[in-house]
Amino acid sequence: MPAKYKVIASVGEEDLRNLQKKDTKDLDLLEIRLDLFSRNYIQKELKKKVKSLAIPVLLTYRRAEDSNMKSYVKLFPEDVEDLMKDFNSAENYLDIELNRDDTIFAGFETLKYQIVYSYHSFKKSISQKEMKDYISNAKPVKSGKPIFKFAITPEDINEAADFLSDIKVISKSASLIGVCMGEAGIVSRVFGESYGSSFTYITIGEPKAPGQIPLDTFRKLRPDLFK
Repeated sequence: MPAKYKVIASVGEEDLRNLQKKDTKDLDLLEIRLDLFSRNYIQKELKKKVKSLAIPVLLTYRRAEDSNMKSYVKLFPEDVEDLMKDFNSAENYLDIELNRDDTIFAGFETLKYQIVYSYHSFKKSISQKEMKDYISNAKPVKSGKPIFKFAITPEDINEAADFLSDIKVISKSASLIGVCMGEAGIVSRVFGESYGSSFTYITIGEPKAPGQIPLDTFRKLRPDLFK
């Protein structure tokens, strides 16, 4: 079981604009969903705003086919090059998709960031063997200890239970985040550490993935984490 079940809030541009430091006191990380930000905001406002909040960030870029969000901004490596330099620290994180050969985060494996290798499926689950293969074949990174995130869409609670059982087994040898998207997977977001998951993703504003719950709701469901 992870030493601490950490809370990540996923935000887009509108969410971040309205966010105040007092709103982040119960968060461990802000996931900056760069595909939900304009180039202008990324280049001129994002760094200043995040620095004012004084909270570590997870920089994530989802392509349209890897997201359920209707809004989407197409970015290129040069659009985030300066941003990557600004936040290049061991307290910050980068999300790198496991099932893609390309990423806009050029040279990520040589930087100081902690790496979250992520896999998402909006149509089906994934087997324990497939997860282990992804972990075995992942590119080594400077931090030495990447976190592996597997987010799947189970058909029902039984498939969710099978997936979480697999996560618990694999978590004995790797740092994991296991998420079941949709209503059948709420338990994976609320009590994920019971199955070896290190982080949970909640939302501030509109959910950024199926089944994400608001921070206020998560506080009510897990008051033990906020004593």
